[in-house]
Amino acid sequence: MNKWKTRHVEDVIETPFVHIQKEIVELPGGQIIDDYLVHEYPDWVNAVVLTKQRNVVLVNQYRHAGKDSFLEIPAGKRD
Repeated sequence: MNKWKTRHVEDVIETPFVHIQKEIVELPGGQIIDDYLVHEYPDWVNAVVLTKQRNVVLVNQYRHAGKDSFLEIPAGKRD
């Protein structure tokens, strides 16, 4: 399988939690994609936590992209 060719890379945002780059790439057939976003995240962990009664512990987490709060298993950046 032929690889994509990266023509240009531009940093969009870099924080301790995410690094986003915008790339211009050329596909094997010659088509150019000029707004391909690459997301890089540091190592993180997810935990399935059980109480003594064998209930699963969830956290209520607001997610801006979803414009709402969601129940999730605990997770976080690994330090």
